[in-house]
Amino acid sequence: MKVSLSAIRRRTAAVLVLGLFGVASCDTPPTPPPDPGTARLVVCPSTVTRTTQALIGPLGGLLSLDGTVIGIPNGALSLPTLITLTIPASQFMEIEVRANDLTSFVFRQDIGIRIDYSRCTDPALDTQRLGVWQIDPQTKALLEFMGGTDDKSRNTISFSTGHLSGYAIAF
Repeated sequence: MKVSLSAIRRRTAAVLVLGLFGVASCDTPPTPPPDPGTARLVVCPSTVTRTTQALIGPLGGLLSLDGTVIGIPNGALSLPTLITLTIPASQFMEIEVRANDLTSFVFRQDIGIRIDYSRCTDPALDTQRLGVWQIDPQTKALLEFMGGTDDKSRNTISFSTGHLSGYAIAF
């Protein structure tokens, strides 16, 4: 079987990104989830919606947009699946991830998501502890605390999840 150089690079990149997600998640001790009543979404206005898609199969792969990366490991999908990543025009730093255009999707094993928040200018980002919340994309209601490892030097936060939805960064 002949494998193209670009396919090897994609698989190598997926392994590296997923390895980084795994290392990041092992470094952080578990903390109790914050109270959704006191958490506030990171204000980070954008007037432009950006979207990208990729057909990702059982061997896994990567999907990236403006520094935000979805890493799907080998075995997380049983069939080729169209993954869509959207960074919507919003007053908050949020993303929406869909599989086969479904509003909800459960993977066979956790995937890694790294959200880039470098467009945000709030000075509190340098000092506040950040986390990721699953949100209702329409109402922005906080649904589930996902945790996350905040890399302030790169302005990214990484977390793992077994399902797709809308996600936003909060203090």
